[in-house]
Amino acid sequence: MLNILKEGRNLRRPFLKPQLPNENRFAEVDTTEAANGCLILTEALSYLECTVQSWIECGDHCLLYATVDRGKVLEPSGVTAVSQRKSGSYY
Repeated sequence: MLNILKEGRNLRRPFLKPQLPNENRFAEVDTTEAANGCLILTEALSYLECTVQSWIECGDHCLLYATVDRGKVLEPSGVTAVSQRKSGSYY
């Protein structure tokens, strides 16, 4: 599942802070369940339901290759949120 967030909303905030063990990242946001069982953020701009085809370990990250099975635009107007860091040495 790929939720595409809208610029100007604070929906990213719960996902940017450090995660504690067994913490539910989605407890603070409104969600609904997609056909594939994943969570859709109801305040998202749109979402894509995907099937992972393969992945590559990249240091402390994982790069996923996926095909899109279905998706939906939840809000027809808006700009996609972008988060840009000046340095990759911290989060």
